[in-house]
Amino acid sequence: MSPESTKEQILDGFADQLLEYGYRGISLKTITEAVGIKRPSLYHHFPDGKEQIYAQVALRRIEEDIVRLEAALAVEGGLREQLVALAMLHTDDARKAALDQRIYDATRYVSDETRTKVSSRYVEGLLAPVRNLMAAAVDDGLLRDADPELLMQTFFGMSSAVQDIPEDVGMPAAQRGGNRPAAEVIAERVVDLFLEGAARRA
Repeated sequence: MSPESTKEQILDGFADQLLEYGYRGISLKTITEAVGIKRPSLYHHFPDGKEQIYAQVALRRIEEDIVRLEAALAVEGGLREQLVALAMLHTDDARKAALDQRIYDATRYVSDETRTKVSSRYVEGLLAPVRNLMAAAVDDGLLRDADPELLMQTFFGMSSAVQDIPEDVGMPAAQRGGNRPAAEVIAERVVDLFLEGAARRA
C-alpha cells in the first residue's frame, strides 16, 4: 500500500466516523484497525492527530464543492442560468449533506487555528464567488441595489428548497401529498421567485 493510498484511507475512515458519530465520537483506534495499520503509522501521516485529520477531511470536502461551484458559475446563458446551476448544487445526496453538517458542527471542538483555516477556505472558495456574482449583477443593473451578502444569503435560503427531504425524517413519504416535481423544475421556480423579488425595478 502506497503512502498516499494509506493517507486517503485514513481520511476516508475518519470521514465515515465523523458522519456516524460526530467529532467527539471518533475513534482513531477503529480507523487504524479498518485501514490495517498501527497507530504510529497514522501519526506518521498526521503528526498532529485527530484535529489535523479533521482539517484535511474538511478541506478535501470543500475543494470538491469548489470544483462543482466553478462549473455552475461557468454555465452559458447569463445570470438566470448560473443561478439555476447553483441551486442544483443542493441536489447532493443525503450523505454528503450530512457530512457537510458534521464538518460544520465540529468547528466548535477544534482550535481557533483549525477553525480559521477551514472557515477561511470555505468563505474564500464557496461564498466569495457567489457574493461576487451578486455584486456584479447589481453593478450591471440586473438586481436591485442591495447588499450582495444579503442577496447571496437570501438565494441560499431559497435554494435549500431544491433538496429532497430525506425519507427517514419528518412526515412519512406517503403522507407528504402529491408528487414532488423534478429538482431542475424546482430550481428554476426558486430562481424565478428570487429574481422576481430581487430584480431592479424600472
